[in-house]
Amino acid sequence: MQENNNQTNNEVEELDINHLMQIRRDKLTELQQQGKDPYQITKFSRTNTAGEIKQNYEKFEQKDVTVAGRIIAKRIMGKASFCTIQDSNEKIQSYVSINDLGEESYKAFKTWDIGDIIGITRICI
Repeated sequence: MQENNNQTNNEVEELDINHLMQIRRDKLTELQQQGKDPYQITKFSRTNTAGEIKQNYEKFEQKDVTVAGRIIAKRIMGKASFCTIQDSNEKIQSYVSINDLGEESYKAFKTWDIGDIIGITRICI
């Protein structure tokens, strides 16, 4: 009986993984169709690392900064959201708003996934 339960759990887990992989493949296909292929060579110029910004908060307060890194957490809340970005040395939270990005860019942001690599300019400090 225990063997059947383990087999069923493994099958469900495999289906979940396959489902997640299909979602990510579909997102990749959609990005490629929009001309935004993440596998093409792209360059994003950051001004500072997350660590620099956090260590020198007063220096960067009320200034625009640009960071780049991997999304490690994301919370969508209607017209405003938060995402945490991990760069080479630290992580930083960013506030993302439809008012700042515009409707089309905010809609695109909402499709990004944990693990995606992004760049964000104008972090509110």
